[in-house]
Amino acid sequence: MLLSEWIMTIFTGLIGIGGMWAAIFDVPAVFQSNKIGFLDRRLGHSATRLVVGVAGFLIVLLAISFVLIPPR
Repeated sequence: MLLSEWIMTIFTGLIGIGGMWAAIFDVPAVFQSNKIGFLDRRLGHSATRLVVGVAGFLIVLLAISFVLIPPR
């Protein structure tokens, strides 16, 4: 893999870990942002935390797939 692919993989993984971290530790700044706040008002707080956590997990899986199946 090229250096640029490793950088993309690392940043993608960090974004996913950040999403899971925000959902697990209930970070208020994340849930008060415009788009997540919209979901929070529509779905409720616990459902929004679940959505953010699952999205973060899927992004981590995407980063793992970059290592297993390099983009070309």
